[in-house]
Amino acid sequence: MASTFGSLEIAKSGMMAYNAALQTTAHNVANIETKGYSKQTVNMVSLVGNKTSVTVQGFGVNVASITRNRNEYYDTKYQRTQSTYNYYQTQSHYLKALQAQICGNVTSDKKSRLTDAFDDFFSALSNLRGNANNSTIRRQAVTLGETFTNYVQNVATGLQKIQDEANTQVKTCVDQINAYAEKIVALNKQIDTVEAYGGIANDLRDQRSLLIDELSQYCDVETKEIPPDNGVGENQFYVYINGGTLVDTYKVNALVTKQKDTYVNINDITGLYDVSWADGSTFNMHSTAIGGQLQSCIETRDGNNATNLHGTVDSIANNADGKLVLTVTGTNCNDVQVLNIPAHDGEITINNRTYAYDNFEVKVDAAGNFTYDFTLKGTTKAADAKALQIAVANGYTAQVGDSIDNRGVPYYMAQLNEFVRTFAQEFNRVQNGGYDLNDNPGVDFFNATVKATGDNYIFRESVDGKDASFTSEAKQNADGTYTGSYYYMTALNFSITKEVADDPGLLACKAKANPDDNVGNDNGDNLQKLTEIKDNSKMFVHGAPDSFIQSLTALLGVDAKKADTMEICLEIEKSLQATICKNLFLVNSNKSQYYLLMLKEHKKFKTKNISKQINSSRLSFGSDEKMHEYLDITPGSVSVLGLMNDVKNNVQLLMDQDLLEDEYLGCHPCINTSSLKIKMQDVFDKILPAINHQAIFVEVQDG
Repeated sequence: MASTFGSLEIAKSGMMAYNAALQTTAHNVANIETKGYSKQTVNMVSLVGNKTSVTVQGFGVNVASITRNRNEYYDTKYQRTQSTYNYYQTQSHYLKALQAQICGNVTSDKKSRLTDAFDDFFSALSNLRGNANNSTIRRQAVTLGETFTNYVQNVATGLQKIQDEANTQVKTCVDQINAYAEKIVALNKQIDTVEAYGGIANDLRDQRSLLIDELSQYCDVETKEIPPDNGVGENQFYVYINGGTLVDTYKVNALVTKQKDTYVNINDITGLYDVSWADGSTFNMHSTAIGGQLQSCIETRDGNNATNLHGTVDSIANNADGKLVLTVTGTNCNDVQVLNIPAHDGEITINNRTYAYDNFEVKVDAAGNFTYDFTLKGTTKAADAKALQIAVANGYTAQVGDSIDNRGVPYYMAQLNEFVRTFAQEFNRVQNGGYDLNDNPGVDFFNATVKATGDNYIFRESVDGKDASFTSEAKQNADGTYTGSYYYMTALNFSITKEVADDPGLLACKAKANPDDNVGNDNGDNLQKLTEIKDNSKMFVHGAPDSFIQSLTALLGVDAKKADTMEICLEIEKSLQATICKNLFLVNSNKSQYYLLMLKEHKKFKTKNISKQINSSRLSFGSDEKMHEYLDITPGSVSVLGLMNDVKNNVQLLMDQDLLEDEYLGCHPCINTSSLKIKMQDVFDKILPAINHQAIFVEVQDG
């Protein structure tokens, strides 16, 4: 028979255990609105004695632990979603800013203001037909030409402001990351102190988890905790970003920002921040593993759509000043109109070594082949010189700047540069072939302004349509004028020639009546040639000049819409805590088989990849009509649930195999005004069997 004392001890243990449970419940209720708080659970175990008895069942109950109700999988998923969401949110912000600069306030026909300014100039030229001697109309044409160049300059200046904002935000992100790292280290110390004395540090661990969640706004985050051996010693807690260690328990390996003294693109602002680790190791600034706001800011600031200059290291030699000259041939850019590299203080990278250059020289032969000679900056170290010799011997690839596969400020600036250079050169060619109001040969109409002096360049003749050889430092002539290449014209200095601005009579409307005439006539034949430039479909790959501008604005619109869509989907994903899929309605080439492809939102559909896996002819998007016929769904509302309407099994379901990693699926219930959260297992065990469909799993590449 159990003693009274034993019974009291059992009762005591129960009261103490349930008191702990009651206190924990109260703690849970009190913190129901506390951000980052995790519900806590009291885990009890029975107390077992050393002796057995038929009458004594045990010695009561004890609190084994109080644990947080958290799931590591969902913590990681939330952090990744948070990082991706903030990446697209930031991208959306900057793309809208780019749209505002390039497109401006659109007119009723949805053209950009840039297109409007361009059209206004050519309308003024057309008004000169039959009125070539009218000084008022001539002045109007020149004024609208100036308006157009000023608008281009304003757009370019606005793009630089966006680059400056993104650059500032890079530093802000780095500062925030370092601040969170310091706070995490402080909590690591507090947690270890509490737990070393047998205390419960759940609330402190919640605070640390919240910091990790908030840190994931700025970058992708991975964490790792290693408990001490046999419960003796300190917990080891690590935070990793971009392949490096940010936090090592009690130590922070901070990120360091330093303003660069070199440029990457011709129109880059000064003082772009470089990011490195405090311990001296390399922080890959253009890695897709950075994630979050930081990656988006860097891509906006540096993104050139992977169009940077690259070629083969041909030779090295010393010039008259004893500086090392690096020659690069076989370049991807053999057209000055699209050349986007800095005139000075640029960077050239060979086999992971980076060299700064003072200037460069371009040589163009009669066949249009380009050779680049880069004069390297300062004294070349012996190790660097040896590395360059090896590069020459092996024909290594050299690249100026970085290849960033994103359309950021440098890309759109380069597009504007290409436009003004190509357009100005062609307009000037026709202008130079005509005669002005006083029967003198036409002079350049469009030009570039020398920043230092305000003077205009004198452009050289071309070799087979290519700009002649030139140096990156424009040559100043004895009379103070500057001779250069169209490379020196950018969207920032694009202007009307001073001569024409002062005297609209220099607009060359006349043409020779016959080749032997020494003067022009008044028939306006050259004016017609000038106005026809607007519709010259051979000027650009995209077609005529206005088509080039429209394609630029359209591309921005597509990018902005994608970012907005991703931002919305990820917001829903965070709310539902379920993966939101892209659902694509596809058909093979002979339209004999239709497919519904479900893939993760960040994945990219590549027809060659998917077609090969399912042994199908080339896949393309199915028509809206067939989508409605088979699935009874409209575009924007497609989901796996639409297969319930496919009673004849005309549509085969394809699923990204990575979806199997997720516990829940988020999808539209055949209308895009609502979203559902469904267990992924239920999709396979209940929904698909009920609607008589089976999935074929495919491997979809990351976007």
